[in-house]
Amino acid sequence: MPAATSFRSLFAMLCLATAATLATGQSPPVVKPVLPPEIAQPRFVVPDASQPLVLQRVNVQAQLAGTQAQTSVEIVVHNPNARVLEATLEFPLAEGQGVAGFALDINGELVSAVPVPKDKGRQVFDDVTRQRVDPALLERTAGNSFKLRIYPLPPQGERRVLLQLTETLHADTKGPWRWRLPLDFGQPIARFDGRIALRGATAKLLPQGALAGAESFANADEAGLQIQRQNWQPREALAVSWQATPADSTLVQPYAGSAYGYAELAVDATRGAAKPPRELHLVWDASGSGAQRDHAREFALLDALFAAARDVRVNLTVARDAAEPAAAFDVKAGDWRVLRNKLETLAYDGATSAAAWSAGFGPARDGAVTLLFSDGLVNWPAITATPAGPLAPVFAVTAAARIDAPRLRRLAESQGGRLVDLNRLDTLTALDALIRPALRLADVRADGAEQVVTASQRPEDGRLLIAARLTAPQATLQLTLVDAQGRRVPRTLTFKTPPAAKTTDDDAAVPLAARRWAELRSAELEADRPRHRAEIRRLGEQFRLVGPETSLIVLDNLADYVRHEIVPPTAAMRAAYQQQARLRDAERGQARERQLDSLVRRFAERQAWWEREFPKDAPPPPKPVAIESADVGRLRDARVAESMQRVAPVSAPAMAAPPPPPELMIAAPAPVAESVSVSVTGTRASAKRSDTAPAPSATIALRRWEPDAAYARRLREASDADRYAVYLDERAGYTNSTAFFIDAAEIFFTKGQQALALRVLSNLAEMELENRHILRILAYRLTQADELKLAIPLLERVRELAPDEPQSHRDLALALAQAGQPQRAVELLWDVAARPWDGRFAEIDLIALTELNAIAARTSAVDLGRVDPRLRRNLPLDLRAVLAWDADNTDIDLWVTDPDGEKAYYGHRLTRQGGAMSRDFTGGYGPEEFSLRQAKPGRYEVRAQFFGHRQQLVSPYTTLMLWLATGYGTPGQKDERVVLRLSGRGEQVLVGTFDVAPPAGGGGR
Repeated sequence: MPAATSFRSLFAMLCLATAATLATGQSPPVVKPVLPPEIAQPRFVVPDASQPLVLQRVNVQAQLAGTQAQTSVEIVVHNPNARVLEATLEFPLAEGQGVAGFALDINGELVSAVPVPKDKGRQVFDDVTRQRVDPALLERTAGNSFKLRIYPLPPQGERRVLLQLTETLHADTKGPWRWRLPLDFGQPIARFDGRIALRGATAKLLPQGALAGAESFANADEAGLQIQRQNWQPREALAVSWQATPADSTLVQPYAGSAYGYAELAVDATRGAAKPPRELHLVWDASGSGAQRDHAREFALLDALFAAARDVRVNLTVARDAAEPAAAFDVKAGDWRVLRNKLETLAYDGATSAAAWSAGFGPARDGAVTLLFSDGLVNWPAITATPAGPLAPVFAVTAAARIDAPRLRRLAESQGGRLVDLNRLDTLTALDALIRPALRLADVRADGAEQVVTASQRPEDGRLLIAARLTAPQATLQLTLVDAQGRRVPRTLTFKTPPAAKTTDDDAAVPLAARRWAELRSAELEADRPRHRAEIRRLGEQFRLVGPETSLIVLDNLADYVRHEIVPPTAAMRAAYQQQARLRDAERGQARERQLDSLVRRFAERQAWWEREFPKDAPPPPKPVAIESADVGRLRDARVAESMQRVAPVSAPAMAAPPPPPELMIAAPAPVAESVSVSVTGTRASAKRSDTAPAPSATIALRRWEPDAAYARRLREASDADRYAVYLDERAGYTNSTAFFIDAAEIFFTKGQQALALRVLSNLAEMELENRHILRILAYRLTQADELKLAIPLLERVRELAPDEPQSHRDLALALAQAGQPQRAVELLWDVAARPWDGRFAEIDLIALTELNAIAARTSAVDLGRVDPRLRRNLPLDLRAVLAWDADNTDIDLWVTDPDGEKAYYGHRLTRQGGAMSRDFTGGYGPEEFSLRQAKPGRYEVRAQFFGHRQQLVSPYTTLMLWLATGYGTPGQKDERVVLRLSGRGEQVLVGTFDVAPPAGGGGR
């Protein structure tokens, strides 16, 4: 059925529905078709800039051929500030658009980027920026959103970057083909040059949007438009349209030793009779990101759907981090005002869970349909099972700038529905897709080809896109199509490799056919990403795709490529790289041996400390020491110098140190306000006790975190019934504040409102979808709340994002041990202990080894076969305190003061009674550890001190994670954890106390 006929029929149906409604005396539904929006605009983000960057020049070159477009965007940016900056260009792409590559100017020449595993790309970028040299990293953040990180932008200097984009073009609803590119950076462009050319066609390009007024040109090969502007800020996207008739096209191209076929088949676009649903399961994603969807377009589609369906039973499920109980609505004669009012008054809050969606999917019944309205950006663990049994067809509807289209498409098509993208379809075309059956691809059989993939089972714009990897010079694909009337229609597609085809070399651009196959294959695998991560990564690296597992990076010189084990971009560099790589491989084995030898030596020193007897009597009075304020300053300066170097491991003889100067000792212990206590019972053994002796009787008291912000006071004072409304009222002013959501969640937890506390806390997952710092904070707080089923998947994700940081492995291991999975916990901790890490993570290996042995001692079923026998010994402790934090390149100090008033800290790592402080952590996330084998009776205070940082923080605050334990490594071990924060340099906070009781009988020890 032609498009015009389809629209006439649809309008007639809607008019009949309106007339029937008028006959009943009810107000008719208003059906206002809404057109698709423009693509979201790119933005430069430079948090530390006092003056905005200046766009000196932007040059756009677009080549249009058939249904494909290749676009290059060259940007020259000027930094008017007096300091070096890092800039991030954030830009979403429409479905069908992708990044083919980018280049950065280094010493005046554009250097092409190379593919790299995504986690490694982030690691290398951060490492290289610490050295203040020239990297650039392009990565996909979530769904269709990308960001390009550039460093450095020199003060009063310029950088030039070239982006290369590819696109499969679509026809709009009126027939013409269209290309468009958003280019409003939010500021003027000093000079803009643009050229858009259509190859091999006689059609004329019609300028639209910001290209209005562009000049035409034509030659023997192409025709198009060109434009030049000065001090120009385009308010609309660059856009052109032209008339073309879609026809079958096939392409076979070799690449890297294989041949790939890509075809676009023109198919019958006739649709069947309308079948509006009689039962509708409406799943409404009301997570935080849902507020960014265009609800006007969503409501316009529902207006049209209910006008067509007239009488329908609606079961509404509101989905966030969890699903709310379903609510039933009866729509009569198209009147859905009660349901609409419910949707219009929803609060968009919390994370996005795919399990919450599936809770609303309806069972398969005649006339039943499920509609899912979402952006598809899942960020919350699924801990509930999906519904069992056959389900009603699922149609995924999206109207957001940032979307995960592959996820939504695969989900819908797996349940017999389709993706309805309101970014591309107007209201009536979208309604047509919902209620009128159309042709679909049911089956593909291949001879001479493998891994056949399609963009969708449903044709778009009258075309079916299909690709395959060829295993023979000629391949035949037998397609089975099912038309709008349900009839099976066979069709044959043939791919022939050209006789003169030659494989491309490694430096050549990936040809279109190979690239499209790789993109479609990767999108198919993303539907089950955890199972297919390795294959998705291999595809990204081989075909230079920017995706969920690969990024593109540019480095400054060959030494950087060698050091980080990244194959450089040119053949000339690769020869030298291979030679140096062989030397690097030999060094890697030696480094692991040195690491193990060092760990054995330092563990022997720790055992010597543990076995040593320390005095527990009253200390002698300190000798008076006069210290001028200048001396205190010199001590602090010396500490800074010390923190920048590798400090020698603490040995038993060397650990003894004089007590700190009186000016640096804290006051006598004070009571802890608003504390919660856990009693730890046990009996004191002899002074010379075994590895398994029980702990003393002790109590842990943690300081409850009570922020003094006005919003926190309002939340604490509100009634249980009103507290969530107060939170929503305050939230608008803190949407990007991690501190706000942590504070608010803490109050809900304290008041016993667990489900709301989790919803509020889950907003951290919505803030930056791949920010490991924020995810780590979130996981720590969930662990504290004993929500390990949620915390562990998030820590798995942190480990994926930062496998080069030992804290990622250790955090996951400790959560697994807490959740009753000691074997995997021990294996992860052994990896932390045995692997050579960057120097800024020194001594985390010894802490991990301590934790490994403690877990093994408490669980007899653990296999320690991988652990070196010299390192298998549990060293139980009366008291242990461990401090970690969320911000990299940040220096937080752990202080523990014993009953004698003696403080263990970075400058005094061994106390008179044997309290040992681990090495100072100044360049990572901690941990810093205080250990005491035998604790004398009295109170021990635990404090944290913010010393400083050398980075852009995630928020104005640094979040701390404290773990206090008594009877550590024994069957009677008791743990308390707390998450709190510091606001800036010099601030300290009292975390909690250990109160150790005298041994039974009242005697001393």
